[in-house]
Amino acid sequence: MTKNVITGEGGLILARKPEHAARLKVLALHGMSADAWKRFGDEGYKHYLVTEAGFKYNMMDLQAAIGLRQMEKVEPFWERRREIWTRYMDELSDLPLTLPAPVEPDTRHAFHLFSILVDEARTGISRDAFLTAMTKFKIGVGVHYLSIPEHPFYQGRFGWSPDQYPHARYIGRRTVSLPISAKLTDEDVTDVIQAVREILSK
Repeated sequence: MTKNVITGEGGLILARKPEHAARLKVLALHGMSADAWKRFGDEGYKHYLVTEAGFKYNMMDLQAAIGLRQMEKVEPFWERRREIWTRYMDELSDLPLTLPAPVEPDTRHAFHLFSILVDEARTGISRDAFLTAMTKFKIGVGVHYLSIPEHPFYQGRFGWSPDQYPHARYIGRRTVSLPISAKLTDEDVTDVIQAVREILSK
C-alpha cells in the first residue's frame, strides 16, 4: 500500500473557498456546468453546457465509499508511517546512502515515500543492482523515477535532452523507495533494514 488513503482509483481534493470547490466540481466532470446526475429528474431532461475544458476525474460511488472508510484510518496509518520513517532514519543513518531530508519544524509530513539515493561511487553498487538484490530478499521496492527529459515523448515533443538537466538525471537514476506501508509489521521493517545493510556490506 503506497498511498496514505486508498480508493482503488481516483482521489480527493480540498478547497478553502466555496467558489474554488464549485469550479473543481466542474473541471472534474468534463467542464460541465452541472453534475451529470442533475441532468435527470422528475422535471424532465436538463441540458448542460461545457463551460471550460475539463477532465474525467469523477469517482464512482463505490470508490468514494472505500475512501470514506479509509478516512477513518488516516490518523493511525499516519502514525504508523511516522514510526517506520523514524526507524529507517535511525537505523540507516550510518550507511553511505542519501536519506530523505529531515522533517522541517512546524510541518506535518505525509511520510508517503521513503526514498533513498544509491550512488555507486559511495555504495559500491548501482541502483539497478541494488533493486535486484532487494528483490532477491523478497523486499518490494519502488523506482521513483527517471527524469522527465529521459523519456522519448518529452524528447520528441519538446526537444529536451537529459544532458540539459544533469541534476534531475543524476537523482532519477539513483533513487529507490523503501516500503513504508502502514500495514508493515515491526518484523517486516527489520527485514528491510537488514536486507539494505547486508547488500551494502558486500
